[in-house]
Formats: sequence, C-alpha cells, structure tokens
Amino acid sequence: VAEAIPPRTSAKQFFPPSPFKFPPSAFRLFLKYWLPLIAYSALIVFQSHYPAPESIPRLPYFDKLLHTVGYGLLGLLFCRAYRSGWPEASNRLLARYAVLSAALFGLSDEIHQSFVVFRTADAWDVLADALGGAIGVGFYFMLLSVAGLRPSPRSGLTKGVCSDKTF
Repeated sequence: VAEAIPPRTSAKQFFPPSPFKFPPSAFRLFLKYWLPLIAYSALIVFQSHYPAPESIPRLPYFDKLLHTVGYGLLGLLFCRAYRSGWPEASNRLLARYAVLSAALFGLSDEIHQSFVVFRTADAWDVLADALGGAIGVGFYFMLLSVAGLRPSPRSGLTKGVCSDKTF
C-alpha cells in the first residue's frame, strides 16, 4: 500500500512577504536618484564644518563662483530626484521646488557655518547658492531637452519618455 506523500509547502507559506521591504524598483530608484543627492549634501555639510582651505586662489569673488558651481550640481540633483518620485509634476513646478530646496540648503549651511570656528556666514553666499541651484536646474532641463526626453513614463506620454535608465 503506497502512502500518500504530503504536498510540499513553499517558503512563501512559512515566510509571508514583509510589509517593510521596498519593491526592487523603488530601491533601485532610491540608489540611482536619491542616494547621490544625500551623499553630495553630506559632503557639503562635512566640508563646511572645517575651516576654509588655504589652497583656494585669492581671486575676487572666486568663493562665490565655487558656491555657484557647487550648488548648481546640488540643484541638478534635487531636480533629478524630485522628477523620479513625482513624474506627473510639470517641469516648472519641479524647477521651483529644486531651486527652493537648494537655496534653503544653502541658507542652512551658512547658518551652520556661523557656529563653526574660523568660518563666517555670508548672505552673498546664500545668493550664490540660489543662483547656482537655478543654473543647475536649467542645465538639467537643457540636458533632457537635448536628449529628447520628456517628464516620465508614468505621465502618460509615449514619445521620447524618460525611464529610470536615463539621467
């Protein structure tokens, strides 16, 4: 007499899906779009916690140029990250939030520098940060335009849409 073999149970029956796990696509989006922004922001805070380097050329307004370029990259990264998580937003709205975020980050960095020995806060640096954020956002949209990309695959557009494999 043959005994019936009990059916195998899958691992899913023993280990139900956790509500705390990110879907793989969300984790990839985080790594690609948000992690660079977080890492660069941390680099700015880390750098601003120490006295100004001695090796910077003493050219007039050179530090403002550095602020503009540095926060241009930050504005670009903010816009890129916001665009990945808010695909239905218009480019104008994304630009406003990215520039505002870069400017507020610059303001908070200047406030932080006012408490650091051998550093000073400067309102002109905040202005250079905001200008740099705006230039970076403009450059980002220019890159998208040159590449022929539109806001996002989730926005309903079909021609030349951007996926998580671009910018």
